Amino acid sequence: MNTKNNTLRNKKIIDTSVIGILVNIVLVILKSVFGMMAGSLAMLLDALNNLTDVTSSVVTIIGLKLSEKRPDEGHPMGHGRIEYISAAIVAIIIIYAGASAGIESIEKIINPLKTTYTFYTIAMVIVSIITKFLLGSFVKKRGEAFSSPALVASGQDAINDCIVSITVLISALLSIIANIQIDAFIGLFISFWIIKAGLELLIDDMNDILGKRADRSLAEDIKSFVHGYEEVLDVHDLVLHNYGPDRFIGSVVIDVDSNMTANSIYTISHKIKDDVLDKFNVILSAIGICVISSESKDMREEIVRRLEHIDGILQVHGIHIDNENRIIDLDIIISFDTPYPDATLDHARMHLTESYPDYSIDIHSDRDI
Repeated sequence: MNTKNNTLRNKKIIDTSVIGILVNIVLVILKSVFGMMAGSLAMLLDALNNLTDVTSSVVTIIGLKLSEKRPDEGHPMGHGRIEYISAAIVAIIIIYAGASAGIESIEKIINPLKTTYTFYTIAMVIVSIITKFLLGSFVKKRGEAFSSPALVASGQDAINDCIVSITVLISALLSIIANIQIDAFIGLFISFWIIKAGLELLIDDMNDILGKRADRSLAEDIKSFVHGYEEVLDVHDLVLHNYGPDRFIGSVVIDVDSNMTANSIYTISHKIKDDVLDKFNVILSAIGICVISSESKDMREEIVRRLEHIDGILQVHGIHIDNENRIIDLDIIISFDTPYPDATLDHARMHLTESYPDYSIDIHSDRDI
């Protein structure tokens, strides 16, 4: 991986997290003071919500620093996935805070307390709404720029917090203008909001840990880039393994002319690896080779036409035709939405057997990765 780029990325993420921590600490103090003065559970829970943001940023920094550990014998691909674990810890903290707030709110609904909001309180809430929106937009933009899921989640959470603060503002205005006390109910709403945000973050992070598909645009860009080499006739079977945010190791198969020498194939493979690393910061650990004879071009195109009309088949590639031994070898990609993939594979094999009875047909089913 590009060490210089990773160092810059980590520094920007840490700087952004520190800004978030400082802003949220100020908001926690102000909301706690004004919340206690007004006797407002909703405002105190809003302060708790900001406190979870502080915790999130601290855990993000810790996770980032741990992910910088050098690869070792036990973790030869590095420790980048620690960032996903830190995001999961943040989510659990948020869920716990929301559940605790919900219990407190229910108790206040059963045993209500009168609140005494002032116009100074309202002014402070308005300032906090503006501050959180600006902070959230800034943090989320930085997270997207530097591929940090924890930072993106933290920024979105800050933007969402504006809605929580708006409900507190509504509660305060109703209390002053109409003497309507809904503070505890607003507190219950805030607790559900916090829990919802935590669950969404946890589910999204679990998808990363389980092995979520790499961004399709990244895969298509890499394939298009590799296909741009004069020696490469086709590109397929690109697989990308995620070892942390913006850390990919993968493999790909290229079709080349059967007349190419082993030395020429080695040269182009080595160049592709270097260029993909420089352009996309992706390590191609292996490049497979499929040799294509120009003499069988028409037959390959006919095979593609015959198979790609079958429902469920997304792509046909890697076609190798051995006319001497009468063997047709190829790969097909079957859609995940196909209810009976084995039947689709059998259909393709039967179709080619009928079309080319003199050939032995060997079809491999690829995943739509």
